Parts: sequence; C-alpha cells; structure tokens
Amino acid sequence: MAAQQTDHLVKMANQIAINTGAARDAELSAQRTGEHIRKFWTPAMRARLTHYWREGGEGLEPVVVMALRAENAH
Repeated sequence: MAAQQTDHLVKMANQIAINTGAARDAELSAQRTGEHIRKFWTPAMRARLTHYWREGGEGLEPVVVMALRAENAH
C-alpha cells in the first residue's frame, strides 16, 4: 500500500511540474511546483515525497527534484 501511495505522489508531483511549465522555464516551474506542494499537500504527503527523493527519487521529473532541493536547503 505504501508503495502505491508513493507512486501516486510522484505522479502528482510530476504532473504539477509539467503543468507549471517545466519545458519552458525549469527554475520558474520548480518555484511554482514547490509553492503548490507547500500550499496544498499535507505535511505527511510532503514528508513521504521528500523521503522518496532522498532515497533516490527514481521517476521524479528534474523540476520536482529542483523544488525539493530548494525546499530542503534550509
């Protein structure tokens, strides 16, 4: 079950990145992706995605990785 939940979060994060313009402007898209995740995802969802990313993050769009790096830099 947990793996399915993580897969779903990865899919949603990747869709956010694509919908915020990842192909046009990666930096702006990363900023917007991070903002969206902070505003609309629960702390548990954010923690699960961050843990997944820290464990390798296979399948995450580069823009999602950029957003997670920025969010976890401080």
